[in-house]
Amino acid sequence: MKITKQRIKEIIREELLKEARQTQFQIPTRDMKNVDAILKKGGYKEKKDFTYAPKGPKFILSVNRGLENKILSLLVQKGVKNIHEI
Repeated sequence: MKITKQRIKEIIREELLKEARQTQFQIPTRDMKNVDAILKKGGYKEKKDFTYAPKGPKFILSVNRGLENKILSLLVQKGVKNIHEI
């Protein structure tokens, strides 16, 4: 498969725009299973609405900007603590 310079630029541009549309939260890893269950029960889909990235004793939860407030309030209501925005 041959990828042209133009296509590479398009892919990079799409990824940069995608990252700009997301907010990242840092949450302790011990809460990862609980957060996953809460988000799936709330009807949110992984890879579409949110993604995970484990990073040492904490993990990074990337959330679409439009859902930021809804997801954050849902997590706080369900008792998830130590949520920090990056």
